[in-house]
Amino acid sequence: MPQSKATSLVILDDEANILSACARLFRNEAFGVFTTSDPQEALRVIGTQDIKVVLSDQRMPVLSGVEFLKQVKDKKPAVIRILFTGHTDIQSAEDAINQGEVYRFINKPWQDEDLRVVIRDAMHRYDLTEENRKLYELTQKQNEDLQAANAQLNILIEKEKAFTSTTSHELRTPLASIKMAVDLIAQLTEGKLDEETARYLDIAKRGADRLARLVNDILSLSKLESGAETLKLELFQINEVIKEVAASQRLVAEGKGLYLKTDLAPGLPAVKLNADKINQVLNNLLNNAVKFTNQGGITVTSRMGREAGFIEVCVRDTGPGIAQEDLGKLFKKFQQLANSDSQVSGTGLGLAICREVITRHQGNIWVESQVGQGTSFIFKLPIP
Repeated sequence: MPQSKATSLVILDDEANILSACARLFRNEAFGVFTTSDPQEALRVIGTQDIKVVLSDQRMPVLSGVEFLKQVKDKKPAVIRILFTGHTDIQSAEDAINQGEVYRFINKPWQDEDLRVVIRDAMHRYDLTEENRKLYELTQKQNEDLQAANAQLNILIEKEKAFTSTTSHELRTPLASIKMAVDLIAQLTEGKLDEETARYLDIAKRGADRLARLVNDILSLSKLESGAETLKLELFQINEVIKEVAASQRLVAEGKGLYLKTDLAPGLPAVKLNADKINQVLNNLLNNAVKFTNQGGITVTSRMGREAGFIEVCVRDTGPGIAQEDLGKLFKKFQQLANSDSQVSGTGLGLAICREVITRHQGNIWVESQVGQGTSFIFKLPIP
């Protein structure tokens, strides 16, 4: 037996021959048709089934087609409503269209193919409207879910910041005592300890120093991220800041057999910056470059930015380079730049601090590198 088709079209008319003609006309369509001369029966079907289109005659004994379709609109606003009219009913039909009660009207007598086209078009319109409604509801739900997830994430982030800040503050006092005790023992026992004991004491001292740097970096990053630290920005010549940092790092580089040179564009406009924080960024970048470069050296350049309204500073080294799959990890917290051949280490927060500082300056920082061809860390700052 053939499967019954879902009823999508309801036709209301008080003439049995018209209902029979409509049933035959739509017999081969993909949708099912319900015909009736009883408005209440039609409303019952509309209320209990997924009806898409309702077609009603205007002149009926109990109530007019417009009145009936108004009830349909109140019950199921999305249903497409079409009115059969005679010549004398056209004004009523036009008024119904203007008031939104009726999608369109069809004159009697009609052409079969014209009526098919109108009903198919109405079905298509209903499907599109429903698809858009469902898509809108889905988008709204996804937005609500995303907002809830973001709110929860923000709560977790704030808790993490509060925890790391509090913990770091609490660590400072006992850590200072440990460092002082280790330094005091090293001074009092200088030249008196056997080689193995002196080595263990040196390990303890270096561990305490590294932990102190970690605590300071955590506190610094926490203040930047939370906005607790207000950056006072003043007009500076970026080349002067670069020269100062390069001078302080040059001896370290030369002590490792590396060059450290600058290539600074003359006449760059002054930029608004916090000199201490940009100094910290440059020191971090140069310190990393020196640590991870064993041959050649480091060049610091300044120039007008490739993007108008910015200046760019680049710290380029001749080190081993960084694999492409690792570039995205660099500015995340507690990520180490060390490779399998390197013995250097840090807190893993230096680049995260650099990114936060540059972001607070309304700038941007990024890395360009290829394995075996060195690495360039570049940041840009806006020109006021």
